Amino acid sequence: MEISFVEIFTLIGIVHGFVLGLIILFSRFFKNKDNSYLGYTLVVLSIIGMNNWFWDLGRNPIIISILDLFLWQFLYPVTLFVFFLKKVKHPFVETKKSTLLYIPFVILSIVNILISLDTIFSVYEMIFVNKEEVVFYFYKIVSISSIVFPVVLMLFSAKYIFYTKTKIAIKWIKWIWIFISFLELYGIVLEGQRFLYGSKMSLTFLWIAVSVFMYWLIYKGLYQFKLSNEQYEVRQLLNRSTKDIRPPIKKDTNPYIDQLMTLIQQEHIHHNPDLSRDLVAKRLGISSGYLSQQINTNCDMNFSEFINHHRVHDIKQMILDPEFDKYSLLAIGMEAGFKSKTTFYTAFKKETGMSPNTFKKEQK
Repeated sequence: MEISFVEIFTLIGIVHGFVLGLIILFSRFFKNKDNSYLGYTLVVLSIIGMNNWFWDLGRNPIIISILDLFLWQFLYPVTLFVFFLKKVKHPFVETKKSTLLYIPFVILSIVNILISLDTIFSVYEMIFVNKEEVVFYFYKIVSISSIVFPVVLMLFSAKYIFYTKTKIAIKWIKWIWIFISFLELYGIVLEGQRFLYGSKMSLTFLWIAVSVFMYWLIYKGLYQFKLSNEQYEVRQLLNRSTKDIRPPIKKDTNPYIDQLMTLIQQEHIHHNPDLSRDLVAKRLGISSGYLSQQINTNCDMNFSEFINHHRVHDIKQMILDPEFDKYSLLAIGMEAGFKSKTTFYTAFKKETGMSPNTFKKEQK
């Protein structure tokens, strides 16, 4: 059997997707309740891809025939939809009603199994009026539903992903949604061809696109995936903490500096990576120039040094707290308000004279 380079590339992408899904499901590095639904999605997509890969080759191994008993195209849209809603913390996915989403997959798969055991595996013979016509229309319904069902769920998920007010960083999740939406559109074209003309077009190019998506998720997406999850969990720990002790600045400081310290201790405004001198001055009701003057007079620092000083203070406290041991230093630094690894490491070393890694090693 001769296999082209494109088919080999596609197969590698499918296998990577399957392995990646298992890693997300079972690796301590990525495993949590939210992420598991992305793992399920990748595994199901890989099963669909493997089935179609053999279809395009004109082969049908017994394992593929068994996997084809289940209508996976009605399962991955649900697991993906649940993943999106869990990432934006939508309450629907925590209710029993969410299990109703699996009904199409369960019912249609049961009917498909009953038909396949007769028409493909010859385990028994179904006897009823107009059997061939009923089976024909069943698969027509499946064909239409496999187009409509994923599109409906993707549109609903878009509502929550792009218009949610959650503070969770979900930019990379939006990219997942966009990429998969394009795949869905292409899949609709292929399935529409099958529905109208009764012939199935090659899915090679669709699965090349899926393979590219898998590679992106492996080499870039999962890094941001883990980082955003860690930042969220660090934020939750910080929100539960009521103790915020900071060294005094000076006696008889300007009242505006006292107000600023209150904002830092109670609202953690310095954790905002987009915090600027103008924003703080506006909160205090003074000019930005006067704010800089008072910080310099009372703290012997400029505005940036003052904010970074308090960010580094928080980072040191988190490093010393065993509850934060399982999170990366970068996630801690980013959640403390730094925009990048470079600015975080530079500010930390300027403040402490050592890198965050060295500080952690010396304190443990």
